[in-house]
Amino acid sequence: MSKPTSEIVFAPDPLRQITQWIIAGMSEPDVIDAIEQTWPEKKGKARPLIAEALKKLEDQGEPNLQLLKGFVLEATRDIYRKALEVADFQTALRALKQLNKLARRK
Repeated sequence: MSKPTSEIVFAPDPLRQITQWIIAGMSEPDVIDAIEQTWPEKKGKARPLIAEALKKLEDQGEPNLQLLKGFVLEATRDIYRKALEVADFQTALRALKQLNKLARRK
């Protein structure tokens, strides 16, 4: 029988973790040390991982605008729905205004 998902230990994603360290402002030598301590098998291979994380950050600077607009629209609709569920009409109205504003943009 398999373990419940809550009991499974997942190894941290190196690129995600390295990106977080970079965003947190760690210096390159500190990131290298952290990589080697976290993933001993990566000793001597830290610089290519850092370069890959930096490339990932660069790629995130050029988002797919249609995808981003769709995400924002769906998230705003969800906020509207949840606000109505709890009778937070002020937030619901703000969400409607935001949806109207987004719908007018081409």
